[in-house]
Amino acid sequence: MHPVHFTPADGSILVDLRDQSERTRDGILTGAVALDAAAVIARLVPGLSTSLAAAGPDARWTLVSGNGATAAAIATRLRDRGVQASSVDGGFRALTLRAAGGTGAGSESYRRAVAQFAAHEA
Repeated sequence: MHPVHFTPADGSILVDLRDQSERTRDGILTGAVALDAAAVIARLVPGLSTSLAAAGPDARWTLVSGNGATAAAIATRLRDRGVQASSVDGGFRALTLRAAGGTGAGSESYRRAVAQFAAHEA
Protein backbone atom coordinates (compact mmCIF):
# COMPACT_ATOMS: atom_id res chain seq x y z
CA MET A 1 0.00 0.00 0.00
CA HIS A 2 1.32 3.46 -0.87
CA PRO A 3 1.29 6.44 1.49
CA VAL A 4 -1.77 8.67 1.27
CA HIS A 5 -1.22 12.42 1.07
CA PHE A 6 -3.90 14.73 2.45
CA THR A 7 -3.67 18.33 3.60
CA PRO A 8 -6.64 19.77 5.48
CA ALA A 9 -8.00 22.89 3.78
CA ASP A 10 -8.11 24.78 7.08
CA GLY A 11 -4.42 24.23 7.89
CA SER A 12 -5.19 22.05 10.90
CA ILE A 13 -2.90 19.35 12.22
CA LEU A 14 -3.76 15.91 10.89
CA VAL A 15 -4.09 13.10 13.46
CA ASP A 16 -4.19 9.43 12.42
CA LEU A 17 -6.16 7.42 14.98
CA ARG A 18 -5.73 4.04 13.29
CA ASP A 19 -3.69 1.48 15.18
CA GLN A 20 -0.28 0.34 13.98
CA SER A 21 -1.63 -2.83 12.40
CA GLU A 22 -4.05 -0.75 10.28
CA ARG A 23 -1.27 1.65 9.24
CA THR A 24 0.94 -1.30 8.30
CA ARG A 25 -1.83 -3.03 6.36
CA ASP A 26 -3.50 -0.02 4.70
CA GLY A 27 -0.69 2.52 4.45
CA ILE A 28 0.43 5.62 6.24
CA LEU A 29 -1.13 9.06 6.19
CA THR A 30 1.79 11.30 5.29
CA GLY A 31 2.40 14.17 7.70
CA ALA A 32 -0.11 12.96 10.29
CA VAL A 33 0.57 12.62 13.98
CA ALA A 34 -0.20 8.99 14.87
CA LEU A 35 -2.02 8.73 18.20
CA ASP A 36 -3.80 5.89 19.92
CA ALA A 37 -7.53 6.67 19.87
CA ALA A 38 -7.79 5.96 23.61
CA ALA A 39 -5.18 8.64 24.38
CA VAL A 40 -6.37 11.43 22.08
CA ILE A 41 -8.30 13.42 24.68
CA ALA A 42 -5.33 13.40 27.06
CA ARG A 43 -2.92 14.41 24.28
CA LEU A 44 -4.91 17.14 22.47
CA VAL A 45 -6.71 19.02 25.27
CA PRO A 46 -4.50 22.00 26.18
CA GLY A 47 -3.15 22.43 29.68
CA LEU A 48 -3.02 18.80 30.74
CA SER A 49 0.24 17.25 31.93
CA THR A 50 -0.09 14.72 29.07
CA SER A 51 -0.86 17.28 26.32
CA LEU A 52 1.29 17.46 23.21
CA ALA A 53 3.39 20.62 22.93
CA ALA A 54 1.32 21.61 19.88
CA ALA A 55 -1.94 21.33 21.86
CA GLY A 56 -2.29 25.03 22.55
CA PRO A 57 -5.56 26.93 22.84
CA ASP A 58 -5.46 27.94 19.16
CA ALA A 59 -4.54 24.50 17.79
CA ARG A 60 -6.86 22.96 15.19
CA TRP A 61 -6.99 19.21 14.67
CA THR A 62 -8.35 17.01 11.89
CA LEU A 63 -8.88 13.42 12.99
CA VAL A 64 -8.81 10.40 10.69
CA SER A 65 -9.88 6.86 11.59
CA GLY A 66 -10.43 3.82 9.38
CA ASN A 67 -13.99 4.58 8.33
CA GLY A 68 -14.47 7.95 10.01
CA ALA A 69 -16.81 6.89 12.82
CA THR A 70 -14.23 6.80 15.62
CA ALA A 71 -12.73 10.11 14.50
CA ALA A 72 -16.17 11.78 14.39
CA ALA A 73 -17.00 10.60 17.92
CA ILE A 74 -13.67 11.74 19.33
CA ALA A 75 -13.85 15.10 17.50
CA THR A 76 -17.22 15.70 19.19
CA ARG A 77 -15.72 14.91 22.60
CA LEU A 78 -12.82 17.28 21.92
CA ARG A 79 -15.16 20.09 20.82
CA ASP A 80 -17.14 19.56 24.04
CA ARG A 81 -13.87 20.40 25.83
CA GLY A 82 -13.29 23.54 23.78
CA VAL A 83 -10.79 22.03 21.34
CA GLN A 84 -11.06 22.92 17.64
CA ALA A 85 -11.46 19.47 16.11
CA SER A 86 -13.03 17.99 13.01
CA SER A 87 -12.93 14.62 11.29
CA VAL A 88 -12.68 13.29 7.76
CA ASP A 89 -16.05 11.92 6.65
CA GLY A 90 -15.45 8.37 5.46
CA GLY A 91 -12.05 8.23 7.16
CA PHE A 92 -8.89 6.79 5.70
CA ARG A 93 -10.90 4.62 3.31
CA ALA A 94 -12.36 7.72 1.65
CA LEU A 95 -8.94 9.36 1.44
CA THR A 96 -7.53 6.19 -0.14
CA LEU A 97 -10.26 6.19 -2.79
CA ARG A 98 -9.57 9.85 -3.49
CA ALA A 99 -5.82 9.30 -3.77
CA ALA A 100 -6.30 6.31 -6.07
CA GLY A 101 -8.77 8.13 -8.29
CA GLY A 102 -11.20 5.27 -7.73
CA THR A 103 -14.91 5.38 -8.37
CA GLY A 104 -15.56 6.58 -4.84
CA ALA A 105 -13.43 9.66 -5.48
CA GLY A 106 -15.46 10.54 -8.56
CA SER A 107 -18.87 10.01 -7.04
CA GLU A 108 -21.13 12.93 -6.25
CA SER A 109 -21.53 11.81 -2.64
CA TYR A 110 -17.76 11.71 -2.22
CA ARG A 111 -17.37 15.21 -3.70
CA ARG A 112 -20.05 16.48 -1.31
CA ALA A 113 -18.26 14.85 1.63
CA VAL A 114 -14.93 16.41 0.67
CA ALA A 115 -16.56 19.82 0.14
CA GLN A 116 -18.33 19.53 3.48
CA PHE A 117 -15.07 18.65 5.19
CA ALA A 118 -13.17 21.46 3.48
CA ALA A 119 -15.81 24.00 4.52
CA HIS A 120 -16.25 22.63 8.04
CA GLU A 121 -15.30 24.93 10.86
CA ALA A 122 -14.63 23.24 14.16
